[in-house]
Amino acid sequence: MRPFRTRLALRSAALTLLAVAGLGALSLVGALLISESRESAKQYQRLSELLNTVEQTVQVACFLDNSELAGEVANGLLANRIVAGVQILQRDTVLVRRGQVTTSPSAVPLERIVVSPFIPGEEVCRIVLTPNTDEIRSAVLEASLFTAAILTLQLFGIGIAVVLVIIRVVTRPIKTLSHGIRLLAAEDGHKLEMPPGNEEDELGRLVNSVNVMIDRLVFSLRSEREQRLQREMEERRYRTIFDNVEAGIFELDPDGRLVSANPAFLRMFALDRAVDLDERDLYLRDLTGEAQVQLDNVLQCLQADNTPRQLDVKLEGSERPRWLSLLFNRFEEGRMQGVANDITERYLAANAAEEMAVTDSLTGLGNRRGLSRRLQAAVRVYQSDPGYRCTLVMLDLDRFKLANDTFGHAVGDLVLQHVGGLLTEMVRKADYVARLGGDEFVVLLDGPVRRTDVEQIVSRFIKRVNEPFVIDQETQVGIGASLGIAVLGEDAGTEDALLHMADSAMYRAKQAGRNCYRFHQQ
Repeated sequence: MRPFRTRLALRSAALTLLAVAGLGALSLVGALLISESRESAKQYQRLSELLNTVEQTVQVACFLDNSELAGEVANGLLANRIVAGVQILQRDTVLVRRGQVTTSPSAVPLERIVVSPFIPGEEVCRIVLTPNTDEIRSAVLEASLFTAAILTLQLFGIGIAVVLVIIRVVTRPIKTLSHGIRLLAAEDGHKLEMPPGNEEDELGRLVNSVNVMIDRLVFSLRSEREQRLQREMEERRYRTIFDNVEAGIFELDPDGRLVSANPAFLRMFALDRAVDLDERDLYLRDLTGEAQVQLDNVLQCLQADNTPRQLDVKLEGSERPRWLSLLFNRFEEGRMQGVANDITERYLAANAAEEMAVTDSLTGLGNRRGLSRRLQAAVRVYQSDPGYRCTLVMLDLDRFKLANDTFGHAVGDLVLQHVGGLLTEMVRKADYVARLGGDEFVVLLDGPVRRTDVEQIVSRFIKRVNEPFVIDQETQVGIGASLGIAVLGEDAGTEDALLHMADSAMYRAKQAGRNCYRFHQQ
């Protein structure tokens, strides 16, 4: 089998002969069928001609009712090997019967009506010939075998001729080219020689293509040498930047394992600069604290659509938490690159600015913007879960304006801070306390709170706020508070409606004599 796999000429000859044999077999079958059909028709034509030959004699024999003459005609017909039997029938009687007149399914008898020689159209008898199927089949087989032998010899000769042509015109020049290519020193610019007589055919074009490829190879080798030198210079320059840049630069494999990292990255994640990432399996997700799940999602999305992704992570340090911004990008299949920047100062500054935006500068409580955000979040929860409840308590200080006018704004500010402290002490950490402006405060009790518990909280607050607030040995201030209460999910379903209901209840408390509370559904 090895010579068959390694010799093109042998494979070409074998495949050509196989193709010729296949086509020859199909042609042979077709020729045999055609020959058999023609030979069979020819034999039946001979039987018909025999009937034509004896028809006039049979007319006379039948007209004269001469069985001897009819018998001689039958004997003469039986002298032909293709005739197995003869019957001459005169109306319902047999005038002459010779040979085998029984028929088989494969032997179709020939029947000829014999008319009177003197009276046109008058039937005098019928002659029936039974063909000798064995003799006819033998003749057909002999003719078919002769045809098959001639056709087989022709196909074999054609196959041999085609194989010789292929070897001479195709495989031998290809073998010569293969030997030349094997000995060719293409890197030195050597080229193939053109085979004689193949300058303009496919082999000639193949040689020209190989020589063009050699020219391109030599050019590519020269370019590659130049590019390699340039790349080495770029790598040295990149290594200098890589080792000294402040941003952390790293590379990951598809599983999130660190392949390489610069000193800045190792410093950000408190890793030993001597760590060998080739020998140690270090995964980025193990360094990102609580952001492991988010990091896994980012890496999966990055590999799915090749779109750069960004993730901020919080690292708990020994001194204080730090925040890092990680930017990921896939630069080739199976390799991801990232940049880490320390955004701790920026994050703290942004948080401080955000805190200032939602914090009342005098009391340190939330402000109107902060309350709006908390209410919007509560409304979203309620819309997704209609069973959710939270309670809004709105209060306005009684007699505060008198104290402010009497003792001055500085004392008024102290009173507001005192009220804010009372409210903060009386609610849970999950609840929200805000000053809307002036002497107006709100408390948002998160989650369902029983009405009796709300009444205890506001009653305790009214009691505490009515206690004299001592400024110094000579100054003390007495104030009170009117409170209005509304429940999200019972009294209102939106932020504005809830504020309006609590405000209306607060004014009803003022109308009831101040220093008390009212529910919207009193």
